[in-house]
Amino acid sequence: MEKRKSWDQKNKHIHKSRKKIIDTVFGREDNTQRVFGYEKEVEQKREVGDKWTDSDGKEWEQREGYVASVNTFDDVRDYLKKLTTCKSNNCKTEKYSWADKKLISRAGYCVDCNHKFEQELKNDGTYSFYEDYKITCNKLGWLRDHKQELEDNLKYVSKNFEMVYENGHVENWNWDIDIDKVKEDLKKDIDSSYEALELLLNRKLLLENKLRELNHAEIIKN
Repeated sequence: MEKRKSWDQKNKHIHKSRKKIIDTVFGREDNTQRVFGYEKEVEQKREVGDKWTDSDGKEWEQREGYVASVNTFDDVRDYLKKLTTCKSNNCKTEKYSWADKKLISRAGYCVDCNHKFEQELKNDGTYSFYEDYKITCNKLGWLRDHKQELEDNLKYVSKNFEMVYENGHVENWNWDIDIDKVKEDLKKDIDSSYEALELLLNRKLLLENKLRELNHAEIIKN
């Protein structure tokens, strides 16, 4: 009768990856394997939020019930979370509605917290300056976009246009206008937009100084 083969003899020709799975399932030890990472560090008792670097230079963070790898995307996630979360420390809203999310992206507060915040501004006499400041900032944003559009039009304005279709067909169009007159009008509009921008920026600065005076510098946008 043939002598019974040992485990090592029977599995001599098994692929390493398959052998590793079998050993893991049946709890067999494989002395040829090496363990990398932060095994020793994990044995230490750590508090939630603790961060450390293992022997391979990889950074880890202790989370609630598990250890997570720290990478460059964590800062991005935190930033995106701030953009979609009400900034009030006393926010009681458990689930944001569509209106909440839209307002948070614009003002930083959900609907309920924004109402409370604006009521506080009305109580201490700040609301009229706050409202004027918001309108001024919105006008500045629109005017900057409009000025850029005018400058692009001036840069690319031409009497001849070329249209290329998906099938490769090309059509040329000729615009029967006084191109010099068009450019002149665009330059006048651009000059006017610069003047309007200067006025709005001065108004914004005055309102920011007033908001600081009223102890509401948190309203000021960068």
